Amino acid sequence: GFTSLFNGKDFTGWTVPEGDNGHWKLVRGVIDYDAQSEAKTDKNLWTEKEFADFVLRIDWRIKETTGLYPMPVVLPDGTHELGPDGKEIKIERPNADSGIYLRGTSKAQLNIWCWPIGSGEVYGYRMDKKMPPEVRAGVTPKVRADKPVGEWNTFEITMKGDRLTVVLNNIT
Repeated sequence: GFTSLFNGKDFTGWTVPEGDNGHWKLVRGVIDYDAQSEAKTDKNLWTEKEFADFVLRIDWRIKETTGLYPMPVVLPDGTHELGPDGKEIKIERPNADSGIYLRGTSKAQLNIWCWPIGSGEVYGYRMDKKMPPEVRAGVTPKVRADKPVGEWNTFEITMKGDRLTVVLNNIT
């Protein structure tokens, strides 16, 4: 019952950013991006079609990390752990960052990254203090389901109205 969005051969059905200069490419039947797009504005790869309610199954992997970055300790309710001084605790960790824009907006980016809380988080909603606490907690993974860097992962993302369900490697 699924329709393939990618044919494994070319970018038919996709919009590659104008001026990208080959940074979005196909490597052995896989979409590959080196995060160096030269496009002047939007550097993202988009489907040509828009989707309302959907179930998206996507296999992805992070090939390698890009260095150490200070990352906050994210608690299950979506807030950051604070030290005795009231400041966020940050720990230098390896990182790489990508994601899938839901509903065509960066605020609803479903993250693919190396943060300890794992992929599948919706940062724009988690960090929006105007959102109700239950929404902020709801877009924060409770279990890190990512496989190690270099290994393939599978998302099953269900969008129905304003409801999002994320299953990563068979863990909701």
